[in-house]
Amino acid sequence: MDFNIIDWIIPIVLGLAIGLFFASRKQYDYSKIITLKKEEFAQSMRKGQLIDIRSESDYKQKKISGSKNFPKRSIFASLQILRKDQAIFIVDQHLSPISRSVAKKLVRKGFGPIYLLDGGLDQWTYSLKE
Repeated sequence: MDFNIIDWIIPIVLGLAIGLFFASRKQYDYSKIITLKKEEFAQSMRKGQLIDIRSESDYKQKKISGSKNFPKRSIFASLQILRKDQAIFIVDQHLSPISRSVAKKLVRKGFGPIYLLDGGLDQWTYSLKE
């Protein structure tokens, strides 16, 4: 049996490179994403930036007073408008996977804490602006 050191070195170097790549990937603190019941959300939302991620037509029909509309993922084209030193409160029609996805992306961009309205606007019993 012929021993060739190259047959051993290449897999070892490749394995180390892959290991270093995954070890150096940045970890994000998704504990900054907090779902609040409507009562807690209503009490706290004025302490941060209130973002409504529903479609523009839904937003025009009814909205929480003081909210700004950034339909779904268009918020990422307007990140310069948002402040990183203030909490972000996200409103959707109902608490959807898109809400959580937007929140995770905002955390990766350096924003936080992010508060989600549990049940979304479907569960909101407080006054709305039309």
